[in-house]
Amino acid sequence: MKEVYIFGHKKPDTDSVTSAIALAHLKNKLGIPSVPKILGKINTETEFVLNYFNIEVPEYLDDVKIQIKDLNYYKDCYVNEKDSISKIYQYMYDKNITGVPIVDDNKKIKGLLTTKMIGHELINGDFTKLKTSYKNILEVLKGEEILRFDEEIKGNIFAAAFRSTTILNTVEMNEDTIMIVGDRHSIIEAAVNNKVKLLIIVGNLEIKDEHVEIAKKNKVNIIRTGYDTFHTTKLIGLSNYCINIFTDLRSISFNENDYYDEFKDQCIKLGHNNYPVIDDKDNCLGLIRITDINEINKKQVILVDHNESMQSVEGLEEAEILEIIDHHKLGALTTNMPINFRNMTVGSTNTIIYA
Repeated sequence: MKEVYIFGHKKPDTDSVTSAIALAHLKNKLGIPSVPKILGKINTETEFVLNYFNIEVPEYLDDVKIQIKDLNYYKDCYVNEKDSISKIYQYMYDKNITGVPIVDDNKKIKGLLTTKMIGHELINGDFTKLKTSYKNILEVLKGEEILRFDEEIKGNIFAAAFRSTTILNTVEMNEDTIMIVGDRHSIIEAAVNNKVKLLIIVGNLEIKDEHVEIAKKNKVNIIRTGYDTFHTTKLIGLSNYCINIFTDLRSISFNENDYYDEFKDQCIKLGHNNYPVIDDKDNCLGLIRITDINEINKKQVILVDHNESMQSVEGLEEAEILEIIDHHKLGALTTNMPINFRNMTVGSTNTIIYA
């Protein structure tokens, strides 16, 4: 349940401030989370009263305009920069979104990855390069860990599709090689002897014990997968770190405290659909889509000791007024729905609250 803001008029006197405090206390006792606020600097009389009863001065309220944090955006929607392309695509598919913020290990925003960027990579990317984690490759290929010496795998991908003699005579194998091979034992032996970075055995085929021992000695990483050579070469690129396919690491982000109307104006100019939401420290909070901006949770407020918009907080027309308690003349304030309105000819608003 959202907190209800309770406040008096812009020139707070003792009745205005203490009635907000008293009503907030009552509402909290009734199970309605409420916070007293002030709209201006308190006077010396009010300061004396609060000090006398050892009550803290309520926090100042700038406005109640709709902010991004009041919208129903995708909270906690982001993925790590070292997640695989495959994992991120599945994440977007499951959430039915076309973009997702990318963060580092400290949840600092790095950029926004979209399905369009993934599609571009699949068609125009460099299919021979790989920089990712052993874990990502294992997950994407649904593989079996045979030997693991490095958490990060970086190198050039080569699928052993030529004749064994052709490969042995023409292909250079070294610590930058990621070799995809079946049960061609002569190729496997050459690969482990040349200390390739990673050996991927396809089709769940066997690898000789003697070759495993050489691989252990030379610290060659080995993964076995049930996929055949075609599917392995097709899928392995999707194990790349997602950060590898960014063309522009920075994207347009919006702070959760940015105003709704300003956000809408920017969206019209920018023409994008997905935007990361961040806090003041660049921590990612989630994702907002242009299609979600009509789902608004307006700030809920209760007015005490006044009932005129000109005396009230900035942006009052964007808030949901729940209740008004006052002892002054009626103003021209209007609401969209019926509310509780107590207006009595007594000396103070506190008298009405007490009654």
